[in-house]
Amino acid sequence: MASFALRVKGQERRLYTRRELYVGIRRDWAKGSRLFFASKTDADVLIGAGIFEKTVELGEMDEQEKELCLQNNWYGKIVFERVERFLPPIKIQDTPLAATRPALLHGLEITKEQAGEIDRLVASRMVS
Repeated sequence: MASFALRVKGQERRLYTRRELYVGIRRDWAKGSRLFFASKTDADVLIGAGIFEKTVELGEMDEQEKELCLQNNWYGKIVFERVERFLPPIKIQDTPLAATRPALLHGLEITKEQAGEIDRLVASRMVS
């Protein structure tokens, strides 16, 4: 199953309470795909990961949610089976993704080996 990195900007609360994330990029996500969440604080960090369940397209949303997506150039939202927060977040410079330019992280496909190495760096996880 494929894994990907996604930048999370201003959506952490929704991500961890509702297990949803609005997105503007499309990839070959399939049920069970793993998505790692990248964020920018003082440095680029991985703040968690989630297991992809489904994508909700604009046509399936209510008017308020659809308007929010159109204003932000999002095509829909991802719903996750499960999400986990990494405690503490992992600096990307300490992961196998360190050589990746920050601008290319969003939507980046991550190999099975890279995902395994990232998992070994996680000190603890909060799962929801």
